[in-house]
Amino acid sequence: MGGAVRAIRERCGLVIALFFATLPVAAHHSQAIYDRANTITIEGVVTDYRWTNPHTYLYVEVQDDAGGTVVWPIEGQVTAILRRLGWDSDTFEPGDRVTVVAHPSRDPARMMALLSSAEKDGVTYVGTTAALPGRGPALPAADSLAGIWEVPATPLIRSFSEPFSWSLTTKGAEGLAAYDDRTMNPQLHCTPRVAPWLMIFTGVHKIELGDDIIFIRTEYDTVDRVVHMNVDSHEGAEVTHQGHSIGWWEGDVLVVDTTHFADNNSGSARGIRSGSQKHLVERFELDPDRRHATYRFELEDPEYLATPVTGEFQLAYRPDLDLLRIRCDVDTAGRFIVGE
Repeated sequence: MGGAVRAIRERCGLVIALFFATLPVAAHHSQAIYDRANTITIEGVVTDYRWTNPHTYLYVEVQDDAGGTVVWPIEGQVTAILRRLGWDSDTFEPGDRVTVVAHPSRDPARMMALLSSAEKDGVTYVGTTAALPGRGPALPAADSLAGIWEVPATPLIRSFSEPFSWSLTTKGAEGLAAYDDRTMNPQLHCTPRVAPWLMIFTGVHKIELGDDIIFIRTEYDTVDRVVHMNVDSHEGAEVTHQGHSIGWWEGDVLVVDTTHFADNNSGSARGIRSGSQKHLVERFELDPDRRHATYRFELEDPEYLATPVTGEFQLAYRPDLDLLRIRCDVDTAGRFIVGE
């Protein structure tokens, strides 16, 4: 790989491998193509920096052993995560000299890597979910569920990204076994995730309360979910990618009931298909401190899931943040397959 790319031999390789295995996966595709147990260091000059979704990319040109040059694409996290780690659209520019620590491709012929950190001018920019800051200072209490809510880096992400422990029907198991993330992932075409998977990605959601309509706007995948508060059934509703949602209040708890999902080969989780029988019930409840809200869900799909899937986590009220929505770029979405 040349003098500018040197392998870092970890003294505790097994410990490192186990550590990374516990981290939540926030990628739009499986990161199994990378060797997460090892890192390499890449020193060179930035040729391009793409602040895009579903992944950022940093392109670094290095010299090879023959005296020529090669450009390494370094795949980073989604912008929603990186901006919480201090990154921005102008963090790097062509011509910047950088030192990147990253996880290499498992295929030595593919000169690409998964970002761990990048250093420029003595400043190190970390790019992993493990480095996300914890809860900050106490912020003003929320008057209601309306406003900006931050999603933490929850272990639920790995459950949906790698749902091998889910209890599936025969049809669901057959679909998962046949699923090829390199060619069948809906996000290769910038098709958004579907709730509840959509709701657990690190970033922020904005809830807008109305008498007839409630909007739940997601930063990740830039989805506007519409909850109809003025109807009491799904009868006659159109089948759509995000389904048809109706809502009601149980005291201070917002209940969202969604059916009429379009067929999707990863509609419930990666490789787990969903279709006409998918039924999702979500509950949003303001916590007693009024600085957090608990999100709970129950997902049923008897065609593919042998038992319902449930989960919950806390959202943090963050009126100090904005909803930064950067749409998916189709070229970037498919780049990891060909290694360009």
